[in-house]
Order: sequence, then structure tokens, then C-alpha cells
Amino acid sequence: MRALVTGATGFLGSHIAERLIQRGDSVRALVRPASRTSFLESLGGVEFVQGDVTQAPTLTTALEGVDVVYHAAAMVSDWGPWRDFKSVTVNGTRNMLKAAVAAGTPRFLYVSTDGVYRYPDLHHGVTEESPLETRFGPLDYYRRSKTAAELIARRFQAAGKIAVSIVRPALILGERDAAMLPGLIAFLKSSSAAYMGTGRNVLPCVYAGDVADLCILAATKPEAVGQTYNAVNPEHVTQRDLLETAAAAIGVAPPKRSIPFRLLYAIAVGMEAAARVRGWGHRPELTRFSANLIGLDYVESAEKAMRDLGWRPQVSMQEAVRRSVEWARSHRAQPVSG
Repeated sequence: MRALVTGATGFLGSHIAERLIQRGDSVRALVRPASRTSFLESLGGVEFVQGDVTQAPTLTTALEGVDVVYHAAAMVSDWGPWRDFKSVTVNGTRNMLKAAVAAGTPRFLYVSTDGVYRYPDLHHGVTEESPLETRFGPLDYYRRSKTAAELIARRFQAAGKIAVSIVRPALILGERDAAMLPGLIAFLKSSSAAYMGTGRNVLPCVYAGDVADLCILAATKPEAVGQTYNAVNPEHVTQRDLLETAAAAIGVAPPKRSIPFRLLYAIAVGMEAAARVRGWGHRPELTRFSANLIGLDYVESAEKAMRDLGWRPQVSMQEAVRRSVEWARSHRAQPVSG
């Protein structure tokens, strides 16, 4: 099968490309001129085509002869102006779908996020049938843009233009993570390290390779057309579990104190306001998004993917953290020693 992967030089996209190569598929990666392609080159057999999801005319060549698109490209950040999120995540998804339709590509896999769900629903537990968020807070641009992009993909599917499937990953861990776990590690090594709230809230973790496996199942199984799947390991993981595991992996003590969540949220509001005065180039140490990401309950079910597609997560949170830390050490991507 001939696959095009967008975001292939990123975290999840690189795992999708790796899994596709391992199963013998023909893999093409859409890359920008400045993209770092060393890992993809090490896989052997990956074809590189220069293009940018924000520039529709550059996508035509990349889609020639493609059987399935794995669209993992997005602006993955908790900070930045709406115009950037809209350009990359929203308009970029629309551009990819239009180009795939024009090329006659049969299948399109959109990588969404569990951030499309409403926070109160996540606290009580969500399935793929749970409603999507419609009321976003100020600067909640990542969740807003991913929700908008998912709705665009759904409209293309509903109109019969292309067969779309959607995967909503939870908190992804694993090799080549340059953002989430490294951020937690820096936090654990700082003097401000603390549990956000009680630390007993549920965090739905999942290994990047397991998410990639689900993406491939959803993109290739006929029964997955028009369907959406949560990607989360069913093991019970709390914030304390994750922080203590990460602390042990890098050889530092886990947090010894807790900060009430409401106070933490208020601090994030103040930090965001101060950063906005200075400009988008000054990222606050704490944002409301990151506070919500780590401090709230995320109760999610992956029963649908396991029941209908036979998906089974293989890697635990502890093993995923170990692999991420070992990768960072070997690549000097993050100072992880205690």
C-alpha cells in the first residue's frame, strides 16, 4: 500500500512512518525544506516530497498514486497566536483533504486528540459518541483548532468525497517526544515541582507506537470508514503515577508538595496575561492548557477500537517513559540525569 504521511518528522508521525515501513508499505513523507529527516532516512525506503500543508499548490505531487493519507501534521503547542493554529491545523487539514480528493486518494486518516472532548465529560468518562467541545476558553487555541479540523474531516466524509477515519490519541509517550515528557522532566528538576491538585486525577497515557498501530488499522480496515476511535491504554494511571515514574527514570525525587488546582489555574492566568503583554515570543512557564492537561481527570474508553479493530496496546506507561528517557539520553535531546 502506498501511504503519504504528513508530520512524519514529528513525534507521532515518525512512529506511523516507522510502523508502515515495518509492515512493508511504500511510505512517502511530506516535508518542508528545513525539516529534520535523519530518523526517517535511517528507516530506509522513505520517499521525501517537499511541500507544506499551508500551501495548497505544493501538495499535488505528494499525493500522486497514494492509497491512503495519514494526516498527523498540526501545530502542537499550548502557546501562540490563533492565526498560526488556524493556518497549520485548520486550513492545513482542509488543504490536505481537498488535495486528496482531487488526486482520487481512497482513504484519509485524521489524527485528532482527546482535547476535542469537554472537560466535564472527561471527568465522568467519554466514548467516541460523547459531544465535542463548543465553548473554548481564551487562548485555548490547540483544542479549538483540532476540533475545527476534525469537523472539516467529518464533513468531507459525510459528503462522500473521501473515506475518512479519525483517531483521538490521549497523552502520548515514547521515543522522539520533544515536548510533553521533556517538559515534565524540566518541571520535576525545578524548585517549583509539585503535584497539580491532589495528583490523584486520572491521566490516560498511551505509547506512540501503539497509537501508530491504531492509525494503520483505522486507515486500512473497511469497517473503520467513517468511524472515530479513542487511542488510550486501559491501564489506570494517575498524575502521581506518571510524575513518580518520570522522577525515578531520571534519578530525582518526586514532588513533596501539592498546589491546589484552583490556585494553580489562577497562577496560569496571570502568567499568560504577563506573557501576552510581552508578545507571543515570550512563552509563560505555565498555561491554562498545561494545567488542565496534567491536573484534570481524563477518563476515556478505548473499547470501540479494541472490540471492532482488534487493537491491543502493548506498552505500559512505565515502559513508555523508560523508552522516552533512554531515547533522550542517547540523542542528548534533553538533560535527563539527576
